[in-house]
Amino acid sequence: MPGVKKPWIVLLALVAVVALALGGWAVFEHFERAGTIKDADKSCAALDVVTPGATVPSGFTLPDGQKLLRVQTQGKTSIVFASIDGGRDDLVEIRDRTVDALKAEGYKLNGTDQEPTFEADAAISKGDIDDSINVRPLCTGKAVVRYTLH
Repeated sequence: MPGVKKPWIVLLALVAVVALALGGWAVFEHFERAGTIKDADKSCAALDVVTPGATVPSGFTLPDGQKLLRVQTQGKTSIVFASIDGGRDDLVEIRDRTVDALKAEGYKLNGTDQEPTFEADAAISKGDIDDSINVRPLCTGKAVVRYTLH
């Protein structure tokens, strides 16, 4: 009988590890998504605000309808934040319209990903430079487009 207990203990330990991993993943997903949409129902008064002196990097133009909010730089990388009209249900459409506008400027679409109503992403490139777009809710009736430009 002692030989029978060992497989059961191993099986129980394995089940416990799997349950903890799945539970941890579920908690992570919950808080990641909650952080993504935390301001979606808030007033835009303090969120849709332009940082004084913000300018887009040389050679880059925001698509029509987008308002520059701020630009962060680190080395050669610029992260450009722009707001646009639209709610959580519009994120994928905003991403697709943004990609179409950038294609007209010489960008190529390399791939997309989305979690509808939470965020929509696109990998783009121009020449041999890879960039990305992320669209998330900003506030009530507005989305933010984050461009990571190298």
